Amino acid sequence: MHKCSTTLPVWHMPDIAQALAEHERLVHWVVRCQWLGELSYAEALQVGRIALWRALRGYDPQRGTVFSTYAVAAIERAIWRAVAQAQPRAQEVLTPHPPQAAPDLDEIVEASLVWEALYRLVARLPDPLYTVIVARYGLNGDAPQTFAAIGRMLGVTRQRAHQRHVEALFWLAHPAHSNVVRRLLGRNTVADYQDYLLRLRTWLRDRRGKR
Repeated sequence: MHKCSTTLPVWHMPDIAQALAEHERLVHWVVRCQWLGELSYAEALQVGRIALWRALRGYDPQRGTVFSTYAVAAIERAIWRAVAQAQPRAQEVLTPHPPQAAPDLDEIVEASLVWEALYRLVARLPDPLYTVIVARYGLNGDAPQTFAAIGRMLGVTRQRAHQRHVEALFWLAHPAHSNVVRRLLGRNTVADYQDYLLRLRTWLRDRRGKR
């Protein structure tokens, strides 16, 4: 990722132009990482550049956030908002009742960011845990599979397939892996991590007891 300054001053117009040029690669990086739907790459770039400009004007280094982190979040949200606006069918599905109400684009953007982060997290799963999760939830476009079917596919018992499913869920929920998803869902408090550790210890104790 492009290394950005953490102490940006109050920009005058010439400084803004220079900063936009300096951080152009950051916009390209974000656009390449996004699902663009009906939005073209060029359109996404333009949206990203506008978001970068707004981020430069609104950034406050006193808050302790690195500018690149602040800008990436702003660019991502702007692009996902544009993607949502370019997806009429998605807007129709996600439009809240009553039918005449306008779609809540913030909710669409937030849901899209969560799903993208979740898919990225699943992609990091070690094999065969990845295979179990993909098959169990139909993430490859196929129908969700039973543990018996997954067991046959992996050459293990139904019980072992189920155990790997639980292992995968605990791996995905681990604070070291799930920070981005937890932050988006508002589940990254100390209490949330303590709850995870309690459930993990209970599961490990029960598994040892069954051996």
